[in-house]
Amino acid sequence: MESSTNKAIIFDMDGTLIDSEPLHLLAYQDLLKQFEQVWTAQDNREFLGRTDLDVCKAMVSKFNLSLTARQLVELKEHILQELVAKNAQPRPGVLEILKSAKELKVPMAVASSATLATIAFTIDALGIRSYFSTLSSGEEVSSGKPDPAVFLLAAKRLKVPAENCLVIEDTLNGIKAAKAAGMYCVAVPCEATSHEDHSLADCRLESLTELDLQNWLKSGVCR
Repeated sequence: MESSTNKAIIFDMDGTLIDSEPLHLLAYQDLLKQFEQVWTAQDNREFLGRTDLDVCKAMVSKFNLSLTARQLVELKEHILQELVAKNAQPRPGVLEILKSAKELKVPMAVASSATLATIAFTIDALGIRSYFSTLSSGEEVSSGKPDPAVFLLAAKRLKVPAENCLVIEDTLNGIKAAKAAGMYCVAVPCEATSHEDHSLADCRLESLTELDLQNWLKSGVCR
């Protein structure tokens, strides 16, 4: 089959490859129980798509915690790893798109606000690491989403022009980042992000099962 390596797919991870937003919330809540503090779903909404460091900096400030934000991130990662190990399931359509893209020789990457350690153990728990050429994290760039830096880093590593990249996202911050990078963006909201405005995306799908990869490769639109 003819190679399609002039184009690439960049996946967000949380809420896109895996419905992990509830697990992140649980991890933050378990973390703050150690300090006798409460972190609600409403508190968490503001930070959907943002880095763990951003969230933990806010926690340190809000609750006047004695630990640093980076120390909190490390503690949260240990809690999250256990939750992911017990609950890892790919979102609908993920495996089919990964297999189709591989058959079409379209390179793929993950560009997530999560730490590299979290990205690695999550995709390993899902059993999908072999599909990705590269992994990029918000901790590797100076600014996380909605800044486009992590998507541009992924494109650079894939050696594919930004305008030839398809980004799959679930959050408003992620969509803003993809569009700022000059990339085509498909929004596939999860339950935790369904309330957000996804109108900036080039198209919105209920699940990845609706994505017409062949059509995007031929015409540059998702369906």
